[in-house]
Amino acid sequence: MYHNNNLIRKINFFYNSIFKFLNNIRIDLVDTGDRETLKKLRLTNSKGIGTVWLLNLKRLYKLFIKKNYNEKNYHFLDIGCGNGIPLIYAYKKFNFSSYSGFDFKNEYVENSMKNIKSSLQKPEEIKIFFQNAENFFLDEKKSFFIFMFNPFNRIVMKKFLENNFKILKKNKSVIAYCNFIELDEIKNFSNDITLISKYKLALVRF
Repeated sequence: MYHNNNLIRKINFFYNSIFKFLNNIRIDLVDTGDRETLKKLRLTNSKGIGTVWLLNLKRLYKLFIKKNYNEKNYHFLDIGCGNGIPLIYAYKKFNFSSYSGFDFKNEYVENSMKNIKSSLQKPEEIKIFFQNAENFFLDEKKSFFIFMFNPFNRIVMKKFLENNFKILKKNKSVIAYCNFIELDEIKNFSNDITLISKYKLALVRF
């Protein structure tokens, strides 16, 4: 499997490390394997807390473009933005209309802001805020490219989708989902899903 392939892991680690070095990013999440911490953060379905392999975000973006979407018409939203590194990567590499992210842990929101300020000349162009996905409602006037790196459990996923399904469908938004543990829950809301199974990636269209 992909996550057990040492060569691929090394390539991904090197790619992430180079990007962080070149962009003066100094704060990252670390997978401690602390199950109690994961339990407190309601991430017991996750293998750990860490930053997504950026090459996987790139793969999802390429699949999005291949489906003939115009990125300039979409807003990039990172749900569970961690320390902001995928947001910075997307801002540097892609051409979405705007960029924002949120997390429900104040420490992550603060660290995201620090990373953004240290790596961008115009840090105000990425909006970071504190929010719980259970209580979050999308802007009904925008189409979204929603990036998720398995940020929460099935209960929260269901609540987020129930709250936002009509908006997602109305504006033809997509969810770019890494490490798709809760994919079965998403299937209750959309059957238009393209998988890259080797890397546990899914592009969900509404």
